[in-house]
Amino acid sequence: MAAFGILRPRLRNGEHEYLLLRFHEPLPEGHEHIALGDSWQAERRLREFAQDSVNLRTLRELVYTQVNARPYEPLSEESVLRQAATLLSSKHVRLARAPLPKMPGVMQPREKVEKKPPPEVVEEKLRLMVQIVDDVTEDPITDLELSIKLPDGSKQKVTTDDEGRISLSDVPKGRVDITSAIDGATLAETLAFAKAGILKSLDSGKKRRRRKAPSGKFLARISEHKVSDGETLESIAETYSLTVDQLTKFNWGTTDPEEIQRHLFIDVGCTTKDDTGKFVLSRHDDPGVIYIARPLEMNWVALEDRHIWRVKKVPEPKLYLFSV
Repeated sequence: MAAFGILRPRLRNGEHEYLLLRFHEPLPEGHEHIALGDSWQAERRLREFAQDSVNLRTLRELVYTQVNARPYEPLSEESVLRQAATLLSSKHVRLARAPLPKMPGVMQPREKVEKKPPPEVVEEKLRLMVQIVDDVTEDPITDLELSIKLPDGSKQKVTTDDEGRISLSDVPKGRVDITSAIDGATLAETLAFAKAGILKSLDSGKKRRRRKAPSGKFLARISEHKVSDGETLESIAETYSLTVDQLTKFNWGTTDPEEIQRHLFIDVGCTTKDDTGKFVLSRHDDPGVIYIARPLEMNWVALEDRHIWRVKKVPEPKLYLFSV
C-alpha cells in the first residue's frame, strides 16, 4: 500500500477537521475515531465532504496513492467516492475527528455530552437469481423443486417458473445454499446437473421458438459406473453407501427380481449367466453402465449474480438414422 507522505490528508466539514490515517497508525491524542459503516454508508457520508472541492481533491489523491491508480488516468467523482468508501469500510484507511481548536486566553465552555443511541444499522438486502435450462436447447426447465437455506438459517422450498427461474428478493447478506432432494427419484424422472455459469442478464433478449425441454421432477449429480468382472449389484451399492433397492429403484424404477434381470439384459447388456440362470456382470457388457445419483448441493451461491445452471437427460437420447 502506498504511503500518505509527510503531511496526513485532512478533510473539513464546518468547524470540524478530520484526519485520514493508515490502518496501522495510532489515533492521535484527543482525536475521535469515526466509524462509517459498510461501503454504501461510507459513500453516502463522503458525498457530504465532496461538496467542498478541496475535500474532493484530497479524496482523489487518497485513491491515487492507496489504490495505485495511474496518476494521469482520469477518475470521475463517482469512482473516487466509491473507491474511497471501499478503503474506509475495509479499514485500510481510518477517519479520525480532530478536537476543536482552543482560542488563546478564552476558556472554552464545557460541552455537555449527551449520550446518543448507536446509529441503526441498515441491513443490506440482496437478490438471489438462478435460471435452469437444458444444456443443448437452452429451453427453460419448469416445475423443478429445490430447497434454499438462507443466511439466517431458515429454509424455503422453491419451484422454477415458466422461464426456469428462481428469484428471491430481500435476502440478507451472507451464505446461501441450494440443494435438491432425490428421495424416491428414478433415472427416468431425474435431470443431471451439467454445469453452472454467470450471465450478464437472465433475459436472452431473443424471441425463439420454444421446444420441448426434457422433463424431470428431480435434479441430481449423476455419475456412470462401468461394471467389471466379479461385481454384483450388492457390491456396487455398498461402494456408494446405497442399498440394492435404492440402486435398482433409481436405475430401473423397480425392485422386482424378475424385472431387474430383464433390465440387466436390455439396459446393461449382460449376456453371461450363473448356475442359477441369473445374469452376472462383466467388463464385456455393452454398454455396461449403472447410474449413481447424488443430491445436488450448491454451497455459497453468490447473491446479485445471475446464475445459469445447465442440465441434461441421462442417458442422452440416441440418434437413429433411417435410410430412404
